[in-house]
Amino acid sequence: MRKLYKNLQDLLEQKIGLYEKFIQLLNEEWKCVTQYSYDELQVVIAKKDNHVMEMQALENSRSSLMKKIAGNLNVNPSGLTLKKLIQFKDNPYRTNLSKCRKMLLSKIQKINILSAKIKALMDHSALSLKKSLAFIHSEGEKANSPYEANGQVTESKFQSRMVSVDV
Repeated sequence: MRKLYKNLQDLLEQKIGLYEKFIQLLNEEWKCVTQYSYDELQVVIAKKDNHVMEMQALENSRSSLMKKIAGNLNVNPSGLTLKKLIQFKDNPYRTNLSKCRKMLLSKIQKINILSAKIKALMDHSALSLKKSLAFIHSEGEKANSPYEANGQVTESKFQSRMVSVDV
């Protein structure tokens, strides 16, 4: 059982490292977005996608390990969380797992804050672009419209002449 706890601790420490790297990637993404660097943003997004795949693979390993631990403890695997595992008195890795849990929670909170910040900036930028396009379209419509805003017909900006086609 000690080996399972040790393996869990090692997995959690790897997860912390992956979360730290993910935070760095989010900071790079923020920098690219604020500096309007589309090409660099695409590179960062590709790195993020690969990183997320690594995180998912590690999470699958952690989940499998938690099922093994639950089986050894004779508890329901779906109900066993890291918090509950730390509360078991016979767990010699309680303090280490507790430290890992606290670090993971702080990393997750930081990731959520950065993600929300990037999303808000992207949403604001998209809305600004949408408003700009609507303004440009409305100005184009005004320039080509024969009517004033008050409904009056505008004076023609061009002189027109009649040409006879009868020969």
